[in-house]
Amino acid sequence: MCLEFFRPYFLLFTPFNLLLTLFVFFKVNKEYSKKFFLLSFLIFLIGYAVEAIGVATGVLFGSYAYGSPFGFKVFETPLLIGVNWLFLSLSTYGVVEFFTKKGIWLILVPAFLMTALDFLIEPVAMKLGFWGWENDIIPLQNYGMWFLTSLVIHAITFGFRPKINSKISFVIVAVQFLFFGILCLVL
Repeated sequence: MCLEFFRPYFLLFTPFNLLLTLFVFFKVNKEYSKKFFLLSFLIFLIGYAVEAIGVATGVLFGSYAYGSPFGFKVFETPLLIGVNWLFLSLSTYGVVEFFTKKGIWLILVPAFLMTALDFLIEPVAMKLGFWGWENDIIPLQNYGMWFLTSLVIHAITFGFRPKINSKISFVIVAVQFLFFGILCLVL
């Protein structure tokens, strides 16, 4: 991704990368109950819905539009954005759950982690054409909405009390922070 010559080839694999990350999370996590799949569906649906509403109205996150790297779109919103919300939500929850079982921390801290990660993702995503903001300015309300959406998702997650493998959660969260952190520095 750092080398401009190779970037278009790596961008083609963005959908595969997101699906592979989700597959690895589920495979290593080994939680296959109906309750866990219901939670996963709810997280996917919430993440996708807020993004679709956000794109359509510009009210929630600010005015933005998705580019082509995420692939197939419905309502101008890639379906894979729900996958992104899903594995990030479950992984950040799994990281925090390793340290505490207290509800307030399992809701607040993962939401903070997701918002901090979005802070790194935004400038990189714009440069790579994942999405673009009106006037190339990332509005502060984007981060507020990320935090609020994450709070809702993590409150629901806490209510379900899922079994999350902390090891795969740490790996996914660390890789995301490293990948986007490095790209923030070099792009």
